[in-house]
Amino acid sequence: MRIKLLASFLLISILLGCDSEQETTPAPIPEPEKTFNFSFRYDTQSEEANDFELILSNTDGKVLLDTLIAFNTNHSLRLKSGDTKYNLTTVIFDPVIDTYWIKTYIKVNPDKWNLQYYMISTEPVEEEMADITYINFPNTDFYFRTKAITNYSGGFSGSLFDNTLTLTGYDKLLPSDLAYIVVPAQGKYMLTEVTSKQTTVNFTEAGNTVKRKYNRPADITNFRTFVYGFTKEGDPKSRIELYSPIIKESEEYDLQFPPTGFEAFNLRMFYNDAAGYEHTYTYNVKEIPSEVELSPTSDFSVSKSGFEDFMIAFTNDKPSIYNVNWAADDPNYYMRWSIFNSPDETSFKPKAFLEGLKSKKLEGKNMSLFKLFSVSSRKDKDSNYQDILNFSADPSRSFYSEVKQDRVIVKHF
Repeated sequence: MRIKLLASFLLISILLGCDSEQETTPAPIPEPEKTFNFSFRYDTQSEEANDFELILSNTDGKVLLDTLIAFNTNHSLRLKSGDTKYNLTTVIFDPVIDTYWIKTYIKVNPDKWNLQYYMISTEPVEEEMADITYINFPNTDFYFRTKAITNYSGGFSGSLFDNTLTLTGYDKLLPSDLAYIVVPAQGKYMLTEVTSKQTTVNFTEAGNTVKRKYNRPADITNFRTFVYGFTKEGDPKSRIELYSPIIKESEEYDLQFPPTGFEAFNLRMFYNDAAGYEHTYTYNVKEIPSEVELSPTSDFSVSKSGFEDFMIAFTNDKPSIYNVNWAADDPNYYMRWSIFNSPDETSFKPKAFLEGLKSKKLEGKNMSLFKLFSVSSRKDKDSNYQDILNFSADPSRSFYSEVKQDRVIVKHF
């Protein structure tokens, strides 16, 4: 009997011990739901475009946020997600031109972006029409520019008689401007600070330009160059055009420019390669380079150009970013769609993606009208995909001061 009681006691103790352990073990605490917070702004000076649609989807295409919000306002937005990169799409309807403007950025972090639509400079500029006379001027072609003509407005009339060149009615900034004239055939130039409406200059004091001749890739066509000088580095208002294709071409040089008088230069070179791709090379430098890197071929090729299925391939010299542009024309409206992507992503199904967004502004629109318009690649020497987008979405940053070397290649379809 004592054995049975002892066994019963032990059994009860074990059961009670188990119950006690279960009661004291804390229940697992669920992880807090993650959120993605970001600020976003879209500015416009259009009085007709009232709002825009902002859509965020995850990398699988699932829509996480779709909202109509106002222009010219800072928006603090939040969505429940632990991701750090999203597909961002904006949709604008401009009733003035009956056009839907769509932009999609694939796998990005849009925090602190400030995009811009239809923005023009509103900074007031004071100008006056002025005259300038060059005595002892050679009887040959010349090229004339001021800061006002380069950046704001242009036009003048001139006469050359008895070695006196008179330019009348040219646009001059107030209180002062910089007048630049070059005689390409002689390689002579003058820079003149003009502070009055009437100025006379003796061209015998002209200096010698510096010329550059570059090694061009074989079989390229339509080669042309532009050179801008900055009296203050990075300041667009201090820019003046020093060389353009208007100047008569020569086998002797590809460009010429003043050796002094400028803190920085902007050099742009354009041409078409043998396959029809358009190349643009930009250098923002303190000194015009004596050698440049010009590619004979494109860094990409499109293998599938359908709206249902798009595919692109890149060479070993990959760009930093590429952009695919689509166009759709309906009798009642137009649609234009730009897709920005990393070269790590080489295939895309545009139609399925756009229809999957179920955009409010695009409801009922015929997506089958879209056709491939153009593809462009861009390579910045020191920037990756996200860097370029962050730069483009920050109006306070200057292309002329921050982008040292840039290459853009475009193919039209």
